Amino acid sequence: MSDVAAGREASLKQHLLKRRNVLRGGAGAVLGLAAAGTRVARAAPATPLHFIGWEYNPQIVADNVKIFETLYDENVAYQLVPGEYHAVVETRLIAGQRYDMMYSEEDHLYRWWTAKWVRDVDDLPGVPTIKAGMFPGAIRDMSLPNGKLGGLPYYAGFNSFVYNAKHLDQGKIQPPATWEEVLDSCRKLKKDKVAQYPYLSAWQHTWASLSWSLFSIWYSEGAKVFDAANNPVFDDKFKKVLEMHRTMYAEELVQPDIFTIEQEGVPSFASGEHSFMVVHEYDQKVLNDPKLSRIAGSVKNTLMPGATRSTFSWVALYLMGVQPVDVGRAWNLMQFFGGKAKDGQYHVIKRWALQFGLGTPYKEVLADPEVRASFAQWKDLAVAQKQQEIATPRDVSKTLWFPEWDWFMMGEVQDYIRGKQPLDRLVERLNDKLTAVKKQYAQ
Repeated sequence: MSDVAAGREASLKQHLLKRRNVLRGGAGAVLGLAAAGTRVARAAPATPLHFIGWEYNPQIVADNVKIFETLYDENVAYQLVPGEYHAVVETRLIAGQRYDMMYSEEDHLYRWWTAKWVRDVDDLPGVPTIKAGMFPGAIRDMSLPNGKLGGLPYYAGFNSFVYNAKHLDQGKIQPPATWEEVLDSCRKLKKDKVAQYPYLSAWQHTWASLSWSLFSIWYSEGAKVFDAANNPVFDDKFKKVLEMHRTMYAEELVQPDIFTIEQEGVPSFASGEHSFMVVHEYDQKVLNDPKLSRIAGSVKNTLMPGATRSTFSWVALYLMGVQPVDVGRAWNLMQFFGGKAKDGQYHVIKRWALQFGLGTPYKEVLADPEVRASFAQWKDLAVAQKQQEIATPRDVSKTLWFPEWDWFMMGEVQDYIRGKQPLDRLVERLNDKLTAVKKQYAQ
């Protein structure tokens, strides 16, 4: 391996490990405010706000906390929650721990609100203006079944379909528009020795990996999975997607260790050894960074293949604890992280966008010339905008039982893909589990 390649791989590993790193403390830009360790004297409250978050660049979160403390003369105790975030936090909440602000994916909002661990924010100052500045679909994602706003956005994302243009040029094939074309293209690229394992996606048994990838492809084929009443629709479209996954594994169109590869497969695709990938949209920025990827500039986004070309979209949230130390202070913290600060700046959201490519439901931020210019360097903005417009939110997540069914589903699907159970048995087990969790939470 050349020194350049070795340096690139080391940089990529360091960059991605920030998502799984222990908290090291803030170090970085402070957006014009006093830096940590040089803050001016202030009368911060003696009782801190307690804020917890998951393993995505915690050192930058800590830095943002310092900025908030300086701007608001505040006191915040920030804690990283390692491991399977939602399960760990839920265990803590059941044990009686309370927090003023916490992260959550959309599939835990209703569950935690029903358990009276978090409160809605619909009655807090400025909410009508905040809603007016966001896309309606995102408001729907962040709202409770009663229509009240459950929290503020951490980021808005969707799964994107990307391809390695170098491989497609070598194979003399066009970007696929259907999953049948994906399979045919993968077979040709493998046969022609362009790529040993052409297809890649996140198939790990974690909430942001196999589940998100599956739902993206189900929605791209028009599979509802669940109807408006949250009843299962395990129809032919649903089964077709599962069969395709098993075919890819059986024909070795995916790498044998795909269930356990690191960092949702991003380093593997950055190696240049694969041709197609379903990936979190913001990771295309990593894949096109010459300091981090061997195929920088060659990773293109196109609409998700499939009958509808849709994908799965979500909004991650900041939630307020049901009994914060002080509602006003906690609301200031939420607005600083999940919207505009009192100085009129989107400190955190714009930083995530420029530094890591994270999307947002705020129209003003996405229209910002600096943000648009940054995004245009690593993705086709028109394609991304169209993909987001036709993306499908997962309404079934607004149920108490979905997280448990979803976790069970991933393990069963992995067994099916490996050939350990037939499709009919898989569907039977998914139905049985659904009946059980619905009964459990109906009590």
